[in-house]
Amino acid sequence: MTMTSTLTAQFPQPPTSTTLLYRICVAERKLGVSRSTIYRLINEGELELIKISKRSSRITAASLHALIERSKAA
Repeated sequence: MTMTSTLTAQFPQPPTSTTLLYRICVAERKLGVSRSTIYRLINEGELELIKISKRSSRITAASLHALIERSKAA
């Protein structure tokens, strides 16, 4: 089993057209950065964090895609 198929099995993703929020680990993989970098981007206002519950957070898909677009333009 390859690493990609292992990750897909562990973290199945719905079609991106309907995805509104991403788990932190999914945002890490999509951006290719570490968990600490994700939280730094949140603190700098580059990514929007939504608290689902006391122990659960998600990154908005809109803020993730906007960051990617800003990075392309730079």
